[in-house]
Amino acid sequence: MRVHQLVPRLDAGDAIGNQAMAIHELLLEWGMEARIFAFDMDDYGRQFASFDSAYREFMPCEEDLLIYHYGLYCDNYRLYIESRNRKVLVYHNVTPPEFYTAFYPEAVRLCTLGRETLPLLSDCDLALGVSDFNRRELVAAGFDESKTGVLPINPRMEKLDRAVPDRRLAHWLDDGKTNLLCVGRIVPNKKLEDVIKLFACYHRGVNAESRLVFAGPYPIYTYHAALLSLIEKMGLEERVFFLGKVSEEGLKACYLGSHYYLSMSEHEGFCVPILEAFLFGLPVVAYAAGAVPETMGGAGILFHEKDYPLLAELLDRLHRDAFLKERVLSTQRARLEEFREDRFAEKLYEVLKRFVPALMEREAS
Repeated sequence: MRVHQLVPRLDAGDAIGNQAMAIHELLLEWGMEARIFAFDMDDYGRQFASFDSAYREFMPCEEDLLIYHYGLYCDNYRLYIESRNRKVLVYHNVTPPEFYTAFYPEAVRLCTLGRETLPLLSDCDLALGVSDFNRRELVAAGFDESKTGVLPINPRMEKLDRAVPDRRLAHWLDDGKTNLLCVGRIVPNKKLEDVIKLFACYHRGVNAESRLVFAGPYPIYTYHAALLSLIEKMGLEERVFFLGKVSEEGLKACYLGSHYYLSMSEHEGFCVPILEAFLFGLPVVAYAAGAVPETMGGAGILFHEKDYPLLAELLDRLHRDAFLKERVLSTQRARLEEFREDRFAEKLYEVLKRFVPALMEREAS
């Protein structure tokens, strides 16, 4: 039998693509015949995937297994619905459209379609959220709760850990200033305006020798422009920097050269950068929304109210209180153990062995 994965895109550094690749590599390791099909892909994705139209020849095969990754609206959901394969849905979450209302009507349309389409995908053998937050959304959308579960993201941090830090970026960050970091797409649900407001309190009231760094693509020009306007209004033009999408080497330089990781996001289906910050020893200070509390798992510092002056004082205390900082970092190191590569393999194995006889035979032997 064959195992197929269907994704909206397969791009380098994308969370859905990383999850699909982690599954693909394990399937091959376990001796399965495995393929990835994508609606679109970058140069990285073209090394591993075929366009989703090529999946049609396998759709009538009732013994095959289809794993469909759903995290944004994509027309290839029709292939999933029409397929006669056994089906496992992996839900990465679709951002609620209201976050985009003031900035990008097309994103509102796509997110609305994405959420309206979700209930249509409920006819499957198993539906998995990458967090329990996502699993609960599946149940709310009409999925049979007895056929739901959780398959956490595999952060695949080994590649990032092996990367050689970008020398120029590392040198820029290593000038004695305190660097506050936020990683991810520059999109409205991340509430980066609130990160900027916290930084303003910290920079003016606690530490004038500080800077704020955003590392991630900015696909919505109007939102990015609004952030630049806020920065100018606050007089922080020389202290807040948008690096855009960075390479693995650049990202590692950002983590190694920074002192604190901040998250003000109000909607996350998982949030991989939190675990990356754990890996590189950055104290994480994060707003408790979406799946963030679940991803943190009691580690780092989680807050429920955006009190910027108080949070600025907290960052100062972390700087002055080495014992407190080490306690925070020790919880983060312990939490990171739950996301080791072998843990992900165990969870995936448990999910798939009921569908793949060869795995059951392998286990018995």
